[in-house]
Amino acid sequence: MVEKIDAAAHRHVGAAFEAVDGEAIRVHRERCAKVRNRNVECLKCAAACTSGCIALVDGELVLDAAQCVGCGTCATVCPTCALEALNPSDAELKAACLSAVRDGEAVIACSQARAALGDRLAPGACASVVCAGRVDESLLAALAAEGVSRATVLCGRCDRCAQRHGLEVAELVAETARVLLGAWGSSMDIVVTDEVPEGVLAGGVSAEAARAACDVFFAEERACEPIRAGKGSAGLADAADSGEVAAPPAGTVCAAEPSISPDAACAAAPGASAPSASVSLSSPEAEAADVTAGPGMRFYWNSGHTRKVAAHSLHVMRDGTLPHFVPDRRERLLDALAALGEPTASSVECRLAGAVVIDATRCDSCRMCATFCPTGAIRKFDDADGAIGVEHAPSDCVKCRSCQDVCRNDAITVIDTVPTRWLLGGETHRYTMTPRAVALTDNPHQILDTFRQTFNGDIFER
Repeated sequence: MVEKIDAAAHRHVGAAFEAVDGEAIRVHRERCAKVRNRNVECLKCAAACTSGCIALVDGELVLDAAQCVGCGTCATVCPTCALEALNPSDAELKAACLSAVRDGEAVIACSQARAALGDRLAPGACASVVCAGRVDESLLAALAAEGVSRATVLCGRCDRCAQRHGLEVAELVAETARVLLGAWGSSMDIVVTDEVPEGVLAGGVSAEAARAACDVFFAEERACEPIRAGKGSAGLADAADSGEVAAPPAGTVCAAEPSISPDAACAAAPGASAPSASVSLSSPEAEAADVTAGPGMRFYWNSGHTRKVAAHSLHVMRDGTLPHFVPDRRERLLDALAALGEPTASSVECRLAGAVVIDATRCDSCRMCATFCPTGAIRKFDDADGAIGVEHAPSDCVKCRSCQDVCRNDAITVIDTVPTRWLLGGETHRYTMTPRAVALTDNPHQILDTFRQTFNGDIFER
């Protein structure tokens, strides 16, 4: 089912992402920065998608689950791990890499490179992914912590592959890993290349023969096949030599308007039903749909062809914030860096490290930054002595910039250069704020309610 969402209005995003939930990609919509607040600008998944499954087209976010090849590139760039790669999972990929280490080198090959080389590759000599964009920094850091001296990401001829966007992500990840590992004194070499390492070739196969095989294979443009129902990560290894790619079952979608607050969006639960025809969320054909999506969640179309929701799935916690989740990948990355020892550099600048600075002259103490922070890197505090504010833990900041995007006073800046001691030292930055009175200006209802409270309710409107 093809879904089209007005990306400028940020409607229906969370529910529509259920379309790609399956055996290759798991969707955790409660972690998605844009689902949590429609004003967040993050659409990294759409920019990185290699197949057109998630795309921005003329201002519309288009999701077509039938196009998904299960490459996991969207999960690599997702700062909050709202999209989780399962084809293979992180644990499976790390185990495959370690078992394939030869002379200190771990080789990770994309499916098209494996298809081109076929039996020219030695059995078990490299780990397999659908696309090079599947490799993330936590994997590379873990390999460095295990003593691997060289990590090679082997691509096919990316200029002749429909999944060519994956190369950009792979190179970004490699550069980020180099920065982080270099800051911790690791000398592990990280290479993204289409030149086949001789160590992975079968006996008697020369580098020239491997290069010639790739030239023949990529004489015509290649593309990974869309994933098929019932073949997930377990099917990848079996399909690797043939170039076939594992796939999740077709997903179903329903959508909802924001319901937690004017800024927090909600979404349908997995398993929700929806019209099976390929229609847009705003099409008249879908108006008759009446969808039940799990306990307490019922969606329906109104005459304006938009959906309303009676209940929501993102429950607000006691402190008034949405639930927090520190991605497992983040914790594994920091654990791997800690295993390397003390940092040798004083600071790092990369896509995974950020820190929040709040301008006290602009802040009005609303603490919406803490309300919508996906990881809890920004948390509220309310002390017994009446002091209120937020605490910021840079180690938990995944640089999604939700806080910066939702701040109505532009009081927040996310800085890019972060001291290394902030990442592993558990430092917390405390911002004490001043409670502010409710403004009565241009708020007649508040004025009337104040008078009613003062005069025991004996105020009447005419």
